[in-house]
Amino acid sequence: MEAKEIQRYKDKSVAQLLKIATKHFNLFIRNRDSKNGYFKCISCQKVKSVDQMCAGHYLSAGNNAVFRFDEYNVNGQCNAYCNMFLSGNLVNYRMGLVNKIGKENVEWLEQNAKKPYRWDRFTLIDIIIKYKSLNKTKF
Repeated sequence: MEAKEIQRYKDKSVAQLLKIATKHFNLFIRNRDSKNGYFKCISCQKVKSVDQMCAGHYLSAGNNAVFRFDEYNVNGQCNAYCNMFLSGNLVNYRMGLVNKIGKENVEWLEQNAKKPYRWDRFTLIDIIIKYKSLNKTKF
């Protein structure tokens, strides 16, 4: 990480950096999991327009801070139905996740859930830089 990148965010609090990092990471997930304006929900498997998509967490970001920015833990999910109305539709999310990343990786996530973690400025700035860059070049 370059000094000028750190300087860019010097006046931001950890909470503000977390919000910026989340914005760039969630955009990465939406870009990664969509194609030509459509995506397949990890939970219900329905193909929907990207305007109905969110970056849904298998293990909630609030209770599992260490997995907030984990690319295995966060996937394209329909916002209104599965994520909100069905509170994540976790049984079906797990089945979709096993198909996507394998049973061993899902079990690893589950076994390492709820470990305490505290975000620091430099880690969040690294995440911002990484996903900002990926959003520009990868998609």
